[in-house]
Amino acid sequence: MARFDRTIPPGGEGKITLEVRTKGYQGNFHKSARVLTNDPNNPQVIIAVKGKVWVPIRSNQRYANLKGILGEKIESVVHLRGEKQEPLIVKLDSVSIPEKVAVELKEIEKGRSYQLKVKNKVVKETTYGGQIRLTTSYPEKPEMVIRILGHIRAPLEVRPKALNFGRMPAERLRQLEKAGRSMSRPVMVLLNKGNDLKIVRVDSERSLFKVVTREIRRGRVVQLRVEPILEKLKKGVKTDRLKIHTNQKGRKVLEVPVRIEIL
Repeated sequence: MARFDRTIPPGGEGKITLEVRTKGYQGNFHKSARVLTNDPNNPQVIIAVKGKVWVPIRSNQRYANLKGILGEKIESVVHLRGEKQEPLIVKLDSVSIPEKVAVELKEIEKGRSYQLKVKNKVVKETTYGGQIRLTTSYPEKPEMVIRILGHIRAPLEVRPKALNFGRMPAERLRQLEKAGRSMSRPVMVLLNKGNDLKIVRVDSERSLFKVVTREIRRGRVVQLRVEPILEKLKKGVKTDRLKIHTNQKGRKVLEVPVRIEIL
């Protein structure tokens, strides 16, 4: 955040005040500001601010990030260290999502450093968030909150999980049909573990859409261009369901609902 005098008289002085908000920071920091002037000899000046933010308890990360593929070991380790001369005592107070994560607090160096290990317990594809509350013996920081971010992906996934073409006037639909044009939307099939992905075939329940497949990344990513068959679309909400057959054991068929509304 900066405050400054916009006009400086000839031979006069001006003041520029830079304010660094240090909430959430720890350790060394470096910030800079660019000053633009009408001085032809110095049209631009860079002002730098350096400093160090002292915190009573230093942590190597603010979040416990749990990102990985189902079937893998997914965990995050947060290291805490007391920066005061007095011994540090840290205790686990609460976990907001105990059904999703297992939390272990371990003292590494007596009265000085701790290790907080967070392990994923979820056995399905999902995202979640939560927090861990710790209490400490330092009056400057009696409580710490470590946030949890979970993103568990399946070995094989499809994006998006549902496809919506939105709303279209019937007149526009007929114009596209007359001009021999159409519209399409992409669906991506991603293999997150392995490199032998093959799309065997793609079916649709009502045959309102046709699909063209294209390999984007060999054995890993396949794109499906989904295109409505215009002559089959009438007024109202039309839905279909794509069934994507793959060569992957355990999840051979992926399903994607498709929707379009003709006004």
